[in-house]
Amino acid sequence: MKKILILGILLFAAACSPVKNSEIYWVNSYKQDCVGVGPMKCMLVQKGENPDQSQWQNFYSQIEGFEYQPGFIYKLKVKEEKMQDVPADASSIKYTLLKVLEKKEDARLKLSGNWEAVKINGSVIKIPRIRGAGVIPHLNIDISEMQISGSDGCNNFNGRITKVAKQKIEWGPVASTMKLCANMSIVDSFNQAFNAVAEYRINGDSLVLTDNEGKELLEFAKSGTPAKTLLNDIWIAEQVDGIVVTDKISAPRLEINIAKMKVMGTDGCNYINGGIITLTNSELVFSPVAGTKKMCFDMTVPDKFNAILSQVRSYKIAELKLTLFDGKGRILAVLKKGD
Repeated sequence: MKKILILGILLFAAACSPVKNSEIYWVNSYKQDCVGVGPMKCMLVQKGENPDQSQWQNFYSQIEGFEYQPGFIYKLKVKEEKMQDVPADASSIKYTLLKVLEKKEDARLKLSGNWEAVKINGSVIKIPRIRGAGVIPHLNIDISEMQISGSDGCNNFNGRITKVAKQKIEWGPVASTMKLCANMSIVDSFNQAFNAVAEYRINGDSLVLTDNEGKELLEFAKSGTPAKTLLNDIWIAEQVDGIVVTDKISAPRLEINIAKMKVMGTDGCNYINGGIITLTNSELVFSPVAGTKKMCFDMTVPDKFNAILSQVRSYKIAELKLTLFDGKGRILAVLKKGD
C-alpha cells in the first residue's frame, strides 16, 4: 500500500512539474523564401527570452498546434521531442506548441505599400509640366519579401532590404534602368538622399526616411489614400480663373468618377464630358473634353471654365472644397462639394 502511495505521489509530482525539453521560441511576422525538399516559405525563428534582430533563422519544420498568422511576432513555449527512425528528409525533432506567451502586431509591416515622394531634403517636389520632365518619384516596399522597387522620377529601380528593425532600415545596392530625362535635378537629388537612408518613422499616411543623425532626407505619402477617394464626387464652381461665380443655379459643375477615370458635367451653359489621363493623390490631368454647342446670354464663365480644364495639373481637397492648379501652382478654379 505504501509503495502504491509513493508511486502516486511521484506521478502527481511529475504531472505538475515543468515539461522537460521545452524551449522559448520567437516567430517573426513574415515568412522567407527557403529551400528544403524543394522551394518553400519558411518561418523565421530564434530561441531565448530576448530576440535579437540579427539572429533570425529559417525554420524548415512545423510546430504542431501552432496557427501562424502573418503580421504578428510570437513568443511561444514549445516542447521538443527527439524522434527515432525518421525519413532522411524529415526533422528528427518533433515540435509541439505548449503555450502562446505573446502575440504582438509588427509595426514594421506598416512600411509595406506604395509611397509617393512629397519632399526631398525638406523641399517640396515640383515637377515641371513639360514633355519628358519625368514623374513624381515613388517607392514600393514589401517587408514580407524584403524587397523595394519604384522610380526616381526617371528610372525604375529594384533591390533588397538587408535590415529592418523598429526604426532602422537598410537596403543593398539597387538595380536601375539608365535613361536620361530632360530634367535630372530631382532624380539626382532623390538618389543621393535614397542612398543615405538609415532610419525611418511613420506618422499615419506619412513615411519619413532619415540618415543616421535623424536628418530628414525623404518624405512620402501613402499612395491610394483618401485624396483620390474624396475626389470621386460632384463639385460646383465657386470661382473660375479669378471670377467669383454668383449664379449658383447655372454654376459650372463636375462629376468625377475615378473608377472609370471619367469626368462629366456642365460649363454653366453646355454639357461636357471627357476622360482623366493622370490621377494620383496630388496630380490630376484631364483629356480634352467634348460638349454641346449652345450659346448662352453670358459666355464669360463657360468660356473660362472650358479653357482652364486643359490647364489643370494638380489639385487639393480641404474643407469640402476642391482647388485646381496649373503646372506652376496657380489657382485655376475652386469648387465646392455638391450636396
